[in-house]
Parts: sequence; structure tokens; C-alpha cells
Amino acid sequence: MTNSFSVLFLSSWYPTIEYPTHGIFIRNHALALSKYCQVIVIYVYSSQEINTTEFEHTQTGNLNEYILAFPKSKIPVLKPIVHFFKYLYYYYRLSKLVKKHYQNIPFAQINVIYPVSLFFPLIKKILRIKHYTVFEQWTGYLKEDNFYKGFIQKWVTKDIIKNADKVWCLCEYQKAAMLNHGLNASYEIMGNVVNTEFFKPIEKSANSKDKKTFIHISTLDDRQKNISGILRVFSELEKEGHSFELIIIGGTTENIQKCREIAQHYHLQNVKFKGIVPQNELPTYLHNADALVMFSNYETFCVVVYEAISTGTYVISTNVADLDKVITEKYGCLIPPKDEKGLKDAILKVLHNKVPKSSSTEAHQWIKSHFSSEVIGKKLYDYYSTRILQEK
Repeated sequence: MTNSFSVLFLSSWYPTIEYPTHGIFIRNHALALSKYCQVIVIYVYSSQEINTTEFEHTQTGNLNEYILAFPKSKIPVLKPIVHFFKYLYYYYRLSKLVKKHYQNIPFAQINVIYPVSLFFPLIKKILRIKHYTVFEQWTGYLKEDNFYKGFIQKWVTKDIIKNADKVWCLCEYQKAAMLNHGLNASYEIMGNVVNTEFFKPIEKSANSKDKKTFIHISTLDDRQKNISGILRVFSELEKEGHSFELIIIGGTTENIQKCREIAQHYHLQNVKFKGIVPQNELPTYLHNADALVMFSNYETFCVVVYEAISTGTYVISTNVADLDKVITEKYGCLIPPKDEKGLKDAILKVLHNKVPKSSSTEAHQWIKSHFSSEVIGKKLYDYYSTRILQEK
């Protein structure tokens, strides 16, 4: 459409080489908006995998990403102070670099407020940004997570929220939690992007495989995702003689090892840990699965559920993050968090072929009409373009 203005993306999370799924949904928002205007990302992070500062600039259509990594401090006592000043310095450098190439950046979008907002006043001054919005993804405000703590974080967050032109969040439950913390603002619910070009149904030929396949995709953080509950339930089913395969995708090396130990503790045999796989391979795993299993204690969105629905894959999930507004009997089954009996019953229905058949094409179209890159990108663009017209 138009490239008459640019939006700066600032983010506390963003994909990196060592953790390519970290904040991938934020990059997907940037890509979605870049279909309609220029988007500039500046992102600084520390890494223990490098010994010298590394900088990379990439351009994908209207999306320009300026990413800088610096080595983590090897002095634990001084790490917070050293890192703060390094972040400040490198964001200063990136802002100066961006200023040489872009004269008109009227908006910044802050994605996950803390800690990147510590450096926003400097960035805002250098780039002369007039307005900013917030897209908050963090679960820390939820009572189940309860990580919204500390004087500095609360002070910065309240100041950013108070002066933002618009605050987007992912679900009503997250919005209520933020309001409960006194973070009053002009809120709007906006979903994450589902790549409906990748996540689409395929024609499945009839087969007579002798075991059902279940898949779980997440960070494998047990506190949030309740992997131990999933493994415990599948262990019970295995002991009862049920035949199945459980495939677990995602997670850091540390989280995978913890989950392996839990599986070993419950003597679970029919489980495979695949680690992080490229996004373009995920649809194949979903197509081959009889059901996606999510057992989260809390979420703000859980994009993998929407991706599964988009491929026509049956979903078993806890009722978190407004999923009761999305998942009907046609698409899956919802159970309360921590309800292991409910999870077991839902899995048994899949094992016994007692789940309703639904149109995978219809499911895909519904996701596409609400969460595709074009739809989400256009919503963001419409807000910014309207706001610019109001300034004139």
C-alpha cells in the first residue's frame, strides 16, 4: 500500500540465532505491518555464545532489522551494572544509525514493556518520535504467574502505560490483570499472527496406523506449560496398555533435559523430544498428529493452538487465554487447568475415535479471517494511518 511513514519496533524479546523462537510472534507482527508501511526494528541482546560484539542488518521487503549482540559479562557481581550501560550505549549507537536512513518515524511500538523501556527515553529523543504504542505479551501480570514485581519495573511500566497512545494486549484475562495492577489505559485486544500460508490443511489419505500420535509444542517451561502433568497422564495411559506416540517439540536444552528426567521418573517410553524445529516443518508434525495437547496453567494467547486449528488438527487444551471463545466441539476440547482426569478423558476420546469430525477447510478459513498476517497487519496499519491523519 503506502510507505509514507515508518514505525519503529522496540522489543524486550526477539528471535536470535541461539534461540530462534524467542519473541517470534513479535517479529511476525513486524512482518505483518511491513506489508503496509516501513517497519524498523532495533534490538540489542547479550549472549554467552559470542566473544565479541556482533551486528547484523537485514531487510525483508519493508522490514529493516538492526540487531546487535554483545558478550555477557563474566563478572557476576557487576553484570547488572555492566549490562545496563552496554545496552544504553548500543541502543544509542543503533538509534544514531537509524536516524541517518529514516527522517520520519512518527511512531514507536513497544513490544513487551520491560526491560526495553528503560532505554526508550534516549531512543525517543534521538529519533524525535512523537507518539508510541504498546503491545504487551507478557504473562507476568497474571496472578498465576505473578512476576510483576520490583520498584523499577513497576515505575517504568506505569509511566509507559500512562503515556501510551494505545495499549494492545492478547486477551481479556490479561487486560483485566493489567487493570488490576492499576495500569489504566486505552486497551484493545489484538491476536498474534498465524502464518496461514504454512499452517493450512492437507488432504489426508485413509490409513490404518496402529497407534495415535499426540503432539505438544512449547517452551517446555513446566511452571507455565505443566509438562509434568502431561507426562504423568500419558504414563498412566501407557501402563494401562494404550498404544500411542507422544512427540514434544521446543524448549531450551535445559528444559528438554528436565522434561526427559520427568519422563524417566514416570517410566514413560513412548515419548520423543525433538527440540526446536524450523517453523516450516511444524505443519507436517501437526498434519501427522491426531491431536495437539496443551496443558498450560496460564497463557496470554498460545499461538500454537491457533496454528493447529488452522491445519485442521484436533486440539486438547486447558481453558486459558480466552480460548473458550475460539475452541468449540468442532475444533477440540477444553478442560480446566491442572485437571489431569479431564486431560486423560480427553485423550481417551481421541484414542477411541470418539471426537467429532469437522471441516479442516472451515477451520483454516476462520483462522485466516481473524489472525492472518494480512488481517493483523491491516489492523495495525489502520490505527497508525488514522492517527497520522488526525495530526494533520
